[in-house]
Amino acid sequence: MRPSQSLSELTARLLLQLQNVFKIERPAAIIGHGDTTTCFATALSSFYHQVPFFHVEAGLRTYRLNSPFPEEFNRQTIAPLAFHHFAPTAVELENLMRGGIPSRHISVTGSTVHDSVDYILKKHPVEMPDQGRNKPLVVTTLHRREAADSLKNSLRGVRAAALERSDAHFVCPVHPGPSVQAAFNEVLSDLDNVTLMEPMEYPLFLSLLMRSSLVVTDSGGVQEEATFLGKPVLLARQETERRDGLESGLVRLVGLGKDDLQQSILAGLRGTDVIHPTPATKYTPPASEMIAEEIERAIS
Repeated sequence: MRPSQSLSELTARLLLQLQNVFKIERPAAIIGHGDTTTCFATALSSFYHQVPFFHVEAGLRTYRLNSPFPEEFNRQTIAPLAFHHFAPTAVELENLMRGGIPSRHISVTGSTVHDSVDYILKKHPVEMPDQGRNKPLVVTTLHRREAADSLKNSLRGVRAAALERSDAHFVCPVHPGPSVQAAFNEVLSDLDNVTLMEPMEYPLFLSLLMRSSLVVTDSGGVQEEATFLGKPVLLARQETERRDGLESGLVRLVGLGKDDLQQSILAGLRGTDVIHPTPATKYTPPASEMIAEEIERAIS
């Protein structure tokens, strides 16, 4: 993470570094996950070097190229470059086929996010954090690039809710981006019931989610982790490419406005919101095992 780096600078540096990796390592296949600029650059570099690229968590779509930005562009651009696509559900399978990808190049695997949460909960002791142990706990993560202009406005909604609900504790693992950290510090750092902290180790972050009463986020991964744990989520975005949470009732789209976010947090804490949580998502066999088996068949 470099201060004030542009997407152009990031993409150029990635492509140059990846060129060296391909020349030195000469990989038989490349696996990329998700929608980051790193994933996009790796898919493009794989295409340039004619190495099969396997895309994990493929097919998620909003069909609005600038939202989420640049992730929606990345996903749509990766699709024609990938050798094989691992779609979480049948919805993503249909999205890929609608975009011209033959079904023989797509596998429906389930969610790798669910794999990660299930693995951590089974294999590692989960330490419950001390923050707000005897208070309602609101976990807050906001960072999206396309919301940069409105981030402070959203944070003011969190601030207003925190001022009104001084009995609740707001814990904010803050994204390392300099502009994001500056916004959080400017808007929230002076409140006694708000804790700003560096990004957490994954097991500890999951334990924080497990303790939460409410999750406020604009992250795709966090909304999936929280709903897998059965936690209600207020999603500070205009739309989402992940449909399971909306359909379960655990996720509510609340937009980016100060007043909407404030009122949604207050209603969520009162328990009078329209969110009617259902049990956590039923876990399917590990997506990671299906992905590994498919890649082994393809390159053997």
